[in-house]
Amino acid sequence: MTLKHYLLLAVFHLLSFVGCWAQNSVAPMNIGNVFMKFGETETSVPIKLTSWGKSDARSITYTLYYMETGENVGPTTVTFDQPITYGETREVIFPIKTGTKLGTADVILNITEVNGQYNEATIGSIYITCCTVNKIPHKRVLVEDYAAMWCWHCPIGLVATDAIARMYPEDVVPVSVHKTDAISQAVSYSVYDGLIAQYANTLPAVWIARDTKAAGYDVTDAFKIEKERVTCMNIDVEAQWDETNDNIRVTTQVEPCMAPAADDTYAIGYVLTASGLTNEQWVQEANYSEYASDTYKDAPEEMKFYADINNYVEGYSKVKGVVFNHVAIESQGMQRGLANSLTGSFHSNEVKKHSTIFHNISKYSVISDRSKIEIVAVLFNTKTRKIENAARCYVGDGKDGPTGIEQITRPIAAKNSDIYDLQGRRVSGKPQAGMYIVNGKKMMIK
Repeated sequence: MTLKHYLLLAVFHLLSFVGCWAQNSVAPMNIGNVFMKFGETETSVPIKLTSWGKSDARSITYTLYYMETGENVGPTTVTFDQPITYGETREVIFPIKTGTKLGTADVILNITEVNGQYNEATIGSIYITCCTVNKIPHKRVLVEDYAAMWCWHCPIGLVATDAIARMYPEDVVPVSVHKTDAISQAVSYSVYDGLIAQYANTLPAVWIARDTKAAGYDVTDAFKIEKERVTCMNIDVEAQWDETNDNIRVTTQVEPCMAPAADDTYAIGYVLTASGLTNEQWVQEANYSEYASDTYKDAPEEMKFYADINNYVEGYSKVKGVVFNHVAIESQGMQRGLANSLTGSFHSNEVKKHSTIFHNISKYSVISDRSKIEIVAVLFNTKTRKIENAARCYVGDGKDGPTGIEQITRPIAAKNSDIYDLQGRRVSGKPQAGMYIVNGKKMMIK
């Protein structure tokens, strides 16, 4: 029996002794704002419930009070297929009516009974702020990986970033920043100026929206936590080559789905990134005995490269042939956004635009394939100093607009010999879901 179990039993005995351990107790967790699309009848809202009673929670009875209309709905009883045991937290879906007008209104969820008996939870109710809007905001998460070729732990961050970007291509905005290595010498000298010292004192360093430093090869949990932090601000970005085919014109649109706080201010920062960077002279520090061990048996598929002894040179501590993705080549205003990029007050469903240009791209000889260039736009809340949202796009040819991410929902017409993963490796057989290069063009296969 583990120490955790002993401590839990001790708490049980203590509660039984003093007679204060509730029999039937379920508490809902606060969820903050919930966005609902105007015109829809109701929205399914996931709310986490925790059972704190001696008896497993087989059912709950709840009411909903709509403060906008004064309507009280319920009591409604929900019976669980599997009881919620003591200390367990489970996500339960509650149908909540959409607001009758645009704006915010509170709804009170009150869990009145558990197993048909009075709910003994200290706090059995929560306020839910329902935001009825015309357009549901798309929250994307900025994932910044700081790495270096001389760092043998850095493959962990490289793998984590490539994997999360592959798994959630529509919701992750990845950027990989190199510190004092061969790549850092081949990109803009001012890329991420000041940020490397601030966020990459030690390596590897994978930051989720600059709020959480994630550890290990799996950053899914940290990503999901940030993804759940809703925003009322939509951001989209487009990019095109100009007539010289050497400069990239970028246009960003920011649209609040509801009016933000009156004193909130915002600004936009940009990054030009490139994937598929490789060079036969580059050597990445690694550790075969580490990455081929059972410690990494559940690591994402991207770790297989570092677990393959055939990729090692100079013993078992260096690899050649690494393909680096999402590499920051040049940036603008990535500290807190470009000054005056967004000015004036913000109003619901009113679009603000900002444009910028990345010049003389041909000077970056490290970029071998222009189809793998992306533009990242990051929306900063300059009052809270938080990252509000982010977006990314590929670069169009100036005629038909930006290429964007092409969703593949039908069989691929190209031969497998024309399909490559983002590591530059040819795919044989049926490709799994994720991002690929098909006939020289990035596509997302579902």
